[in-house]
Amino acid sequence: MDIRSYFESLGSEFRALEQRVRYLLADAHWQTDGEWKESVLRQVLRRHLPSSAVVGRGFVVSSAWVSHQLDVLIYDAAKPVVFRDADLVVTTADAVLGVIEVKSKISLSQLRETAKKLAHDMGNVRSRSNSEAFAGVFSYSSWDAAPERYLESIASAASRWNERLDFACLDPNRFIRYWHFDPRDDSRMYQRWHSYSLRGLASAYFVHNVIDAVSPYSVVSNSDVWYPSHGKEPFCDGVAASSWMEAE
Repeated sequence: MDIRSYFESLGSEFRALEQRVRYLLADAHWQTDGEWKESVLRQVLRRHLPSSAVVGRGFVVSSAWVSHQLDVLIYDAAKPVVFRDADLVVTTADAVLGVIEVKSKISLSQLRETAKKLAHDMGNVRSRSNSEAFAGVFSYSSWDAAPERYLESIASAASRWNERLDFACLDPNRFIRYWHFDPRDDSRMYQRWHSYSLRGLASAYFVHNVIDAVSPYSVVSNSDVWYPSHGKEPFCDGVAASSWMEAE
């Protein structure tokens, strides 16, 4: 299998769906421009995730806390839900596999604000024996800024490991990922974010990292299928340390 070609086709899938929805809506519009873009991402994820991972939107609740409304909420099909109506779901923290916030075009201030909201929500989710749940940001485009500034916006939002943002697609070319262990030496604790310049492949890497977060054992055992052999580290153009690591 030509993995790079597959990644390119996945990026094309996003663009094709986006253009199709634009054509269907014509001069009409949903409540916000971002609403149908959230729907496009949910549709792409449903095509690739196992049936055990349900893709919807909604809220996470406990007896003492309610999350803000989440654009994409991925939860375990084997767990009960508090409420469900079509895509909209209200579920408890133990059922959460991951959450994603979606933007049409993201700026540095929007990224910082979004990362802080997710830090609050994920701090609550992960404190309830669910440390493996992931948090992501997906944007279709971004305002031009140096990679270091985007990394700083993400790193500064999380004061604890439980509040981390795991990965972000900021535009078709820019992907950011948190590494708990060093990607070059997985025996070494690392706790840093890397920024990657990926030439149209950022959305594909984002989807594949969601798949990896939901089904890590399958991805590890088939890594030659899921990722190019050279990896993405040759395309790393920025690194940011976590604030909790700096404090140690």
